[in-house]
Amino acid sequence: MKMKVQISLDDDLMVRVDNFASRNYMSRSGVVNQACLSYLITNELQFAIKDMALSMRKIADTGEVDVETRIQLEDFERITKMITGGLV
Repeated sequence: MKMKVQISLDDDLMVRVDNFASRNYMSRSGVVNQACLSYLITNELQFAIKDMALSMRKIADTGEVDVETRIQLEDFERITKMITGGLV
């Protein structure tokens, strides 16, 4: 399902979007959709890496994997599979 939205962009940014879309045989909507998706994935990955580092530190300090740490590790694995296309 697709939803129509109305957004406002600076003129210079819109020119860049249009140029990118033209060079890559995409629509404006396609560029904005891809940009939003990339932004969200990047942020999810940053949080996952931070959580992974904390989980690894907790495991190193305690020598145990508690429920919270196991959930963080599973989240990291899910995001990694999404980004790598399931190659993990």
